[in-house]
Amino acid sequence: MRRGSSAAAWLLAALLLAVAPGVAGAHPDEAGELYVPWANSIDKQRSIQFMQGSSARAAALAPAAPGSAGMSLVGNSDKDGVTNSDLAFWGNLAYAGNYGGFRILDISADQPRVVTDFACNGPQNDVSVYEMGGKRFLFQSIDSGQTAEDCTSANAPLDTAGHRTGYEGVRVFDVTNPAAPQFIDMIQTACGSHTHTLVPDGDKAYIYVSSYPLGSGITAPEGPGDFRPCSAPHKKISIIEVSAPGGEFGFDLREKALSDDTTPSNGFQACHDIQVFMAKHLAVGSCAGDAQLWDVSDPANPTMGNGEPHTHIRSPSATDRFEFIHSAIVSWDGKTFAIMDETGGGGTAECDGSATDDGFYYFYDVVKPGDAAPALKGRYSIPRPQTPEICVSHNANVIPVKGRKLMSAAYYQGGNTLVDFTDPSNIREVAYADLADDTGTADSWSTYWYNGRIYANGGLNRRGASANRGVDVFRLGGSLGTATKRAKTWRYSNPQTQEAWQAP
Repeated sequence: MRRGSSAAAWLLAALLLAVAPGVAGAHPDEAGELYVPWANSIDKQRSIQFMQGSSARAAALAPAAPGSAGMSLVGNSDKDGVTNSDLAFWGNLAYAGNYGGFRILDISADQPRVVTDFACNGPQNDVSVYEMGGKRFLFQSIDSGQTAEDCTSANAPLDTAGHRTGYEGVRVFDVTNPAAPQFIDMIQTACGSHTHTLVPDGDKAYIYVSSYPLGSGITAPEGPGDFRPCSAPHKKISIIEVSAPGGEFGFDLREKALSDDTTPSNGFQACHDIQVFMAKHLAVGSCAGDAQLWDVSDPANPTMGNGEPHTHIRSPSATDRFEFIHSAIVSWDGKTFAIMDETGGGGTAECDGSATDDGFYYFYDVVKPGDAAPALKGRYSIPRPQTPEICVSHNANVIPVKGRKLMSAAYYQGGNTLVDFTDPSNIREVAYADLADDTGTADSWSTYWYNGRIYANGGLNRRGASANRGVDVFRLGGSLGTATKRAKTWRYSNPQTQEAWQAP
């Protein structure tokens, strides 16, 4: 990772990147493919633009050395050979998804201890956890057709049309005994489940499934089991109601359409992710072409359809256009939200320090769903140049502390950043960790605060057989450490759901 220091070596690396074979979008699968074809090729001109400009511009774009400031590595649980994805937490356990299954880690100390490394193939294996009926359940997103519903599965082969004919959707596990997870069922959903958001409702919960008809191994026109059709423009989410009366798991599945005026993206209208802020019954739908604010006072029926009160947040201007709205966060006072534009789909170099023009978090005031769209308040991308490394904003959450608005976020090969957005017109990086050591090199997918530490799950299996980092554990130092000692502690956390009892 950025070990060479000479400008010539860096320019050569950038040029080699520029002439590499074209890639297609976000989130590599087991063969190194990328799922979403909004980046059909890496722009050679972009990769070598600094070669044609001034020496000052070349210096501005020179990659920063690996390192850290304000946050210290205190633990690591390495995981090589797979793409490591999302995280969830319950008590002193962390649930770390990967494309080959999930791990359950004991995080009662700084150094995590592996309780279970559970094999269950299926990209992208994003996870959430919830307790119902005296049991704890884990939910796992599968968005590429599988040969079986259960953990005997492998990725189904591609047919001549590029389809995978197989099972996809949300897998359900009983993880009451973390040392012995048990597969329960797969709930098949249209276009599978790229991500999901768990919305608690007493002794039951709702799972909002985000999916779209694109990518490597797109859903076939028909399939096995309880197959549900998937075709462009899609224009819907799936809603799963789950419960476990007496400990017996059950579910009900339905679909709900997005509004007709959802901004299209690459031929579809669909969501990549949904962030829920329970204190205000607010959801922020990150729907590729735009972001949307929905009312989830009735969690079974978010106000996302035609004629229902919701607000669209569209590209700020003709010269500042969203490429792929990926995910969102909400400040714990409920006054500010940010949406993340995953420029390049996680497959290109977008972090050019002061010269960055893409790959932003965009910050806005929260408005009531149905009100006019708020004005843009500020943008953020990491100030540390990374080109030619693959770098763009990714999964984040907000520290529940009064007086400051602090966001912990992943930036793929740009590592991990801690952002102060207390003043959305003056957003600053106040700490970072972008590591390269004997364990591996930074390639962070999810970076979340949980109960006094920051956890990063990373390694997209694209730096070499042993270069993933797996789960890193950080502590904040100095004044940040002092300030965040007042942060709330949580009984559990599914980072896509900010629950009312957690708000300061």
